[in-house]
Amino acid sequence: MPSVFQLTPIALVVFITTAINLVVTYISWQRRKARSGIYFTLGMACVTFWTLAVAFDYAAIPLSLKVFFAKAEAWGYCSALALFAMFAISFAGNEAWLSRKWVRTFFFLIPASNIFLITTNELHGWIWTSFKEIGGNIVIFEHGPGFLWVTATSYLMTLIIIANLWLASRRGSAISRRQGRLLLYAILVPVSANFVYLFEIDGMEGVDWTSITFSITGVLFLRALYGQRLLDLIPIARDKLINSLADGMIVLDAQNRIIDINQTAANMITIPAEELLGKDLTDISPPTRTFLELPVEHEINDELKVEGAQKRYFDFLISPLRDGPRGIIGRLIIFREITDRKENEIRLLQLAQELQETQAQVVEQQRTLAKLEERKRLGRDMHDSVNQSLHSLMLFSETLNSLLDKNQIEKAKEVAERIQESGRQALKEIRLLVFDTQSLLADDSKDLIHALEERLNMVERRVGIKAEVVYMGDAIVDSAPEWKENLYWITIEALNNALKHSQARKIQINIRYTNRQLNLEINDDGIGFNLNRMQNGGLGMRTMRERAELLGGQISIKSSPGEGTLVSFKAETEAWYG
Repeated sequence: MPSVFQLTPIALVVFITTAINLVVTYISWQRRKARSGIYFTLGMACVTFWTLAVAFDYAAIPLSLKVFFAKAEAWGYCSALALFAMFAISFAGNEAWLSRKWVRTFFFLIPASNIFLITTNELHGWIWTSFKEIGGNIVIFEHGPGFLWVTATSYLMTLIIIANLWLASRRGSAISRRQGRLLLYAILVPVSANFVYLFEIDGMEGVDWTSITFSITGVLFLRALYGQRLLDLIPIARDKLINSLADGMIVLDAQNRIIDINQTAANMITIPAEELLGKDLTDISPPTRTFLELPVEHEINDELKVEGAQKRYFDFLISPLRDGPRGIIGRLIIFREITDRKENEIRLLQLAQELQETQAQVVEQQRTLAKLEERKRLGRDMHDSVNQSLHSLMLFSETLNSLLDKNQIEKAKEVAERIQESGRQALKEIRLLVFDTQSLLADDSKDLIHALEERLNMVERRVGIKAEVVYMGDAIVDSAPEWKENLYWITIEALNNALKHSQARKIQINIRYTNRQLNLEINDDGIGFNLNRMQNGGLGMRTMRERAELLGGQISIKSSPGEGTLVSFKAETEAWYG
C-alpha cells in the first residue's frame, strides 16, 4: 500500500513550529483568567491547530489530502485572527468595544463566512480554481475571486491587531508598554512573511512562509509571557492599584523625569499622560523645583501653591525609591488637590478677624470644623501611607521576581527583607487608621490621660513599642474642653510622626502642671533627623503649631540623627478653666 505522507524539510520545520506553539498555548492556558487572557489562549490554540494542519499539508502526498488539510488550516487561522484581534482590543484598554453587540457579531461573521467559503469550495470554486504540482511534494493552489475577499478581511483583522498593539506600546505603565512592543514585533513577523507569499517575492513558488515563521512569533510570545510577565498578576495588579487611586501618583527617575503617571495626576495637570512621559517635572511645574532640589534621601510632606488664573493648592508626599545595592533610583510623588479646604480655612480666618466680639462663637465653629477636617485629614494621611506601602510592595515584588528569574538569590533575600519591612509599616498604618476612625476625642468630657492610654494600648504597644504616660498635677481634669482636645491632638500628631518615621522602640509622654504652667513632652529614642533640613515641616508640624497658638503656647522640637526626637509644648494656664 503506497504511503500517503512524506516528511519533507518544510513539513519538519512546521512540525517544530507547532511544538513551540503548543508550549505557548499550555503556558497561556494557566493564565487564561487574567485580563484578556482567554482571547490570547484560544487564539494560540487555533494557531497551534493551524500550523499542525499546515505541517500535514506539506507532508501529504495525494492532492485530495492536501486540499483537506488546506481547509483545516482555514478553520485555524480564520479563528485565530478574530481571537487575537479581540485580545489586542482588550489589551489596549478598549474592552468597552467588545461589549457592543455589533462588534461581537462582526468578529463572528467574518471568520465564519471565510471558513464556509473555503470548506465548500468544491461547490463554487471561488477560493481555488485549480491545482498545479511543481515537484518536491508542493502544490500550487490557483486562486479564484473569493480569495480576494478572504485576503482583504484577514488583513482587516490584522490591521485591528497591529493598531491596538501599537496603542498599547504608547500608553499605560512602563510594563504594559514593553509588553505591547514585544507583542507588536511578534505579530509583524508572520505578517511580513505573508506578504512574501502573496507577492511571490522569495522565488519559492507554492511555499507559504507565514506558518513557518510563526516559530519566531512563538519564541517572542514566550519572551512576553516570562520575561515581560504577560498575563501575569503583578503588572495587572499594579495597573489596577495605580489607576484606582483617587490621589495623583508620579514616579520620577534620578533626573526628575516622569517615567510613570496615573490618570488622576494627568487630569490634575491637565496634560495627557502620554505627553508627560519622559518630561522633566520641574519644567512642567516650576514650583516643584524647590522641593526636588532637597536631598533625595529624605521624605517630604508639604503643601504647594500654584499661581494662575485661579490659585490652586496641593498637599503632597515625596518619597525616595530604593533598589537594593543601586541605592536611590528615583522618587515617588503622591498628591491631591486641597484648594477647597484651603479656601475654607482662609474664609474662616477672615470671619474670625471680623468677629472678634463674638470670639466664643468663632472658636466653637473652629472646633467643629477642625474635628471634621481632622477626621478627614487623618483618614487621607493614612490612605496615602498605606498606598505608599502597597506601591512599594508592588515594586519590590517585581524586583524580586526579576531576581529570582536571574537566580540572584542573595539580592532576592535583600528585596524579600524590604517586602517584610514594607508589610510591617503597612500594618502600623492600618492600626493607626482603625484607631483614628474609632477613637476620635469626640466627647469633650473624656479624660485626657485615659484617652492617651487607650491610644497607646491600641497602636504603639501592639506593634512592640514600649510606651508610657507620666503625669504630674491634677488640673487637667477640670480644664476647658478645648484644652483637652488640643493637647490630645498635639500629642497624637507627635506619636504619629514617631510611629511612621522614627523607628522608635520607646516613647514617653510627660505632662507636668506646676505654678499654673503646663509642660507637655513627647520623647522617643528613634533615628532622629537633621532640623536644618526640616524647613517649615510637614502638615503635621503646622497643625501642632496652630493648636499650640490657640492655647497661647509654643511648640519646640529637638532632634539630631541617631539621638531621637523631643517635642515640647509650654503654655501659661490663665485661661485654663472653662
